[in-house]
Amino acid sequence: MSHPNSPHFLQSSCAAHRFLGRGTEAFAALLAALIFCATAAFAQQENKASGFVTRSGSKLVLAGKPFRYSGPNIEWLGLEGYGPHDPTGPRYPSHFEIDDAMDTAKEMGARVIRSQTMGDSVGCDLCIEPKLGVFNPEAFASVDYAIAAAQKRGIRLIMTLVGDCATCSSGGIGQYVEWTHKRNFSDFFTDPEIIQAYENHIETVLNHKNDLTGVRYKDDPTIMAWENCNMCGFVVLLTSQSKDLSPVVTWADTVGKFIKSVDARHLYLDSTGIFRFDKRSLDTKTPDLITLEYYPHWDVFLGGGEKTTAKSFSADAATITGKGKVYIATEFGWDVTDWPTRDELEDVLHTLETDPNISGDGYWALQAHVDNFGWQAIPANVSNPAYAKNGESGQWWALYYSGIHTLVNTADDMRARAQQLRAHAFRMTGSPVPPHLVPPPPVLTTVLLGGLLGWRGSAGAITYSVQRRTEDSGEWETICDKCATDADVPWLDPKLPAGLGFGVKYRVIAYNADGVASAPSATR
Repeated sequence: MSHPNSPHFLQSSCAAHRFLGRGTEAFAALLAALIFCATAAFAQQENKASGFVTRSGSKLVLAGKPFRYSGPNIEWLGLEGYGPHDPTGPRYPSHFEIDDAMDTAKEMGARVIRSQTMGDSVGCDLCIEPKLGVFNPEAFASVDYAIAAAQKRGIRLIMTLVGDCATCSSGGIGQYVEWTHKRNFSDFFTDPEIIQAYENHIETVLNHKNDLTGVRYKDDPTIMAWENCNMCGFVVLLTSQSKDLSPVVTWADTVGKFIKSVDARHLYLDSTGIFRFDKRSLDTKTPDLITLEYYPHWDVFLGGGEKTTAKSFSADAATITGKGKVYIATEFGWDVTDWPTRDELEDVLHTLETDPNISGDGYWALQAHVDNFGWQAIPANVSNPAYAKNGESGQWWALYYSGIHTLVNTADDMRARAQQLRAHAFRMTGSPVPPHLVPPPPVLTTVLLGGLLGWRGSAGAITYSVQRRTEDSGEWETICDKCATDADVPWLDPKLPAGLGFGVKYRVIAYNADGVASAPSATR
């Protein structure tokens, strides 16, 4: 007999109760079964998150089994609008935004999320470290919540320790240079005062105790890896006349040694990004994982003279695993500026799935619904079509699960590519692609006279139906049959009865990509 928490037992037991009849006794049995299934599934999920992801040679391991993954980058989980540049930020994301993003990631098969602002934000009032040596409890509260939210869903985290800062000169690295009154960005890798300042930031983050879980970050298996930087070696390539990368190579081991002196259990990820330019970086002692970012969009800067294709992933994976380290692709583009057709994207995804040297990957970058209605605004937004297509803008890289129209992407193409990424994530784990999860009920947040409606979006929803009834009628009339999306709110009732809607009530139903309906929203 299957153990009560085993996947087989859960599947067979829960499936059996779907065929119960409609009587009171059957309903009670069904309710009890649903509670049991939910509790057991949660326990199973918690068990999955109870151990550390470790390294065995060039592979990742969890609970003695190979661990492979695909998942999104969600850089704003700690601080929104910190970087890339966003005129609406910085601000702390709401708990709903964090939960919605993680529920969407879970629906898309994610086992790991990478977030740049959960371990790094410097130089702003809302940052983890607003001023040199001064740390912000409020910023940690946002990160605490995101870690707890990931833990509940059995999702692991890669947390970057210095990355992009839109208001800092040359990113977060530039902030440390400015704080210590140095002259060159390359000093970040060699100057003892800067290195000490960065290590102080690292130590404070790793030793922080999560107010929600009571666990210090360095002891939390929800975190899979600490990332030393975000492609910081390119600062030397782009700003230094000498192009000497040896200081970056040494720095990667200096930082790794320090991290492991504070935290011996988590993995250490080297994202300096220089192994194509300086092979000595592959012989560093402390990194467990080495990575690169993959954007044909940015080949002129990141390609190292090579055109990025599906074969690029395998070539780099063979190089890195040949040195006994784990290879992951922390960032890759999913959109039309990177892979002009969905067939080309599928070729990339197939390569990632079938190459045993590739342990994981992360697409850039997933957005969430907001508390009131609709989606988060396009990050790093621009209005110039040429720049939107060729420059740095969320117009091409921001991913909205149900698809939105941008200056670069069509809603239909974005939605289709999101489904490709979802299928890929499950295949990376060796699992069959399951039916889509049933979305949670929408929440009607705005109902104005004149029939203007707004609703809080449901994770995993593709379309919505709107129903209406009047006070003198008990019947719901469907006035929008799967005709609305999260890009259409606020939504206007096109056939409002006379009287500007006095006595009219509404409710909204969400539908997933399989056309399965949520429970209706509460009536307003």
